[in-house]
Amino acid sequence: MKRLVSYVLCLFVTLPLLLNADVDQKQWLNPILEQRADPFVVLHDDGYYYCTATVPEYDRIELRRARTLGDLTNAEASVVWRRHSEGPMGHHIWAPELHFIDGKWYLYFAAGRADAIWDIRMYVLENASANPMEGEWIEKGQIHPNWESFSLDATTFENKGIRYLVWAQSVPPENGTNLYIARMDTPWSISGEQVCLSRPELPWEKQGHNVNEGPAFVRRGTNLFLTYSASATDANYCMGLLRADENADLLDPASWHKSPEPVFQSNRAASQFGPGHNSFTTSPDGKTTIMVYHARNYEYIAGEPLNNPDRTMRAQVISWSEEGEPLFGTPLPDDTPTVHHTGGNPIITAHFTADPAALVYNKRVYLYTGHDIAPDNNSSYRMSDWLCFSSSNMVDWEEHGSPLQVSDFSWAKADAWAGQVIERDGRFYWYAAVEHATGGKAIGVAIADSPTGPFQDAIGAALVENSMTTAASIWWDDIDPTVWIDDDGQAYLFWGNQKCYYAKLKRNMIEFDGDIHVVPDEQVPAFTEAPWIHKRGDTYYISYATGFPERIAYSMSKSLEGPWAPQGLLSEGAANSNTIHQAIIEFRGQWYFIYHNGMVQHPAVGGSYRRSVCIEPLHYNADGTMQRVIQTSKGVNVSALED
Repeated sequence: MKRLVSYVLCLFVTLPLLLNADVDQKQWLNPILEQRADPFVVLHDDGYYYCTATVPEYDRIELRRARTLGDLTNAEASVVWRRHSEGPMGHHIWAPELHFIDGKWYLYFAAGRADAIWDIRMYVLENASANPMEGEWIEKGQIHPNWESFSLDATTFENKGIRYLVWAQSVPPENGTNLYIARMDTPWSISGEQVCLSRPELPWEKQGHNVNEGPAFVRRGTNLFLTYSASATDANYCMGLLRADENADLLDPASWHKSPEPVFQSNRAASQFGPGHNSFTTSPDGKTTIMVYHARNYEYIAGEPLNNPDRTMRAQVISWSEEGEPLFGTPLPDDTPTVHHTGGNPIITAHFTADPAALVYNKRVYLYTGHDIAPDNNSSYRMSDWLCFSSSNMVDWEEHGSPLQVSDFSWAKADAWAGQVIERDGRFYWYAAVEHATGGKAIGVAIADSPTGPFQDAIGAALVENSMTTAASIWWDDIDPTVWIDDDGQAYLFWGNQKCYYAKLKRNMIEFDGDIHVVPDEQVPAFTEAPWIHKRGDTYYISYATGFPERIAYSMSKSLEGPWAPQGLLSEGAANSNTIHQAIIEFRGQWYFIYHNGMVQHPAVGGSYRRSVCIEPLHYNADGTMQRVIQTSKGVNVSALED
């Protein structure tokens, strides 16, 4: 992911819950590695961090090494082993782990057969070289538990001079994968009793699939911990915790105590979903425990999650209670988009953003956008949440995650389309277009006590649904809401596609005060969608998208209820996009035209289904009409603002 950040790489970590741990400087930015799942990182006594992970192609094992976690981002990957062309170890190369045992390196991994790709089993490689990225990796063969069945995610640890293997396995007739433990007689084999430590029995362990997998070991004093991952590998994926005393019989399931709730799970406010399959390492001085894990920064996944390549490797410091219990906290937002410094248009390059709406509040501009996640540029609109950014200068944009999702509206089923946020009496109201579960587009209202949310459904039902509007004989005419509170305190909502609807809102902002009206066609000629209301002096403006591919036109009036006088075009169509959706605001003495285009100033190809927000200065003529907006790659700069 392309990174445009206005801060240095070494940031001090602030952890108020941190006890008995000295946090050095944070030496990485999340995500550390793109498209790398099941990460395993070990700090060796040669001073290097060694890293391996599942690659999206599921066809090889690669290693990286670096002096800091942050340096792993640019460290060269060395492919140390590739899958076989036939037979065992011929498919689904998953979850490699690197361990240094008795002077040699071992790689534990799972693999399927080339001719039976779901016959997943556990295997081991050995390397006697001091540097595991050099020397020869020898196949030591399959680890054979008592049952010949689906097994994966082997990890190993030592306690009281005894080495143990912990792994996940599906043992018929049980449905799902359990965690098992056994003693090891060599680094590539187990012997004796094999015991089930944990089954997916709690609701959060059984979302999508019944799963306990990905065990990871960490020790604190006399306490031993195994984290593990549960549920399907989408946003339901989360982490559980088992705890035992080092003096207990580790082969007795009663010695291990399971946390009743997940200890690490999706954090919608931070746009972090499905965190799990972790490992543990430390700071270079060994004083700080660091958890390395994978997650996605978006929720909606098209198709089977296992086929999605976008799990990314991240790291987060964990703290410890006085009793020696790990305090995981919640997944933190990506570091890369914390502050986006506008070097031109588009202004945000870490995400695809669309349908901008802006709110000026308390000397900041809050920008609310849709979030395009189409897997390619020829599919359709894929949008399941909205994003929020803010700025004090229109150039540096701080990201606030995803404060609202389609799933926050229990009555909706899809499509986080355009919306707008407005403040009234210290509360914030978000009018958003979604698809109703019963069919047709609809408009919901969410409410929050902060402009950055989180927002919650304010009504529990749609404010506008398709049956309420009949001027257009289409099912998608109830979209693109814009809201305005007039000088006398009366609030209005405008929206529509093909027809421009409007209605008064009651003081509570969640009910209509009277009938729904239609702006006459001749007052908003060739209206397509995306109305936006703003006011300058005593003149009201309604701008909107016209035609297809869309351009922006506008009309003027002395009253929100019209009549509206058409003024022609305000802007031509957006580059590389069939749509152009605008917001217009005044901030610190300057007017701005905010819109999206489909340009490729982004790590992936932009377009009509992968759009990006841009900003241009907006100027007026002496008679109050607006000058034509010229779209540029330069955008705006701080010097345009008044003091």
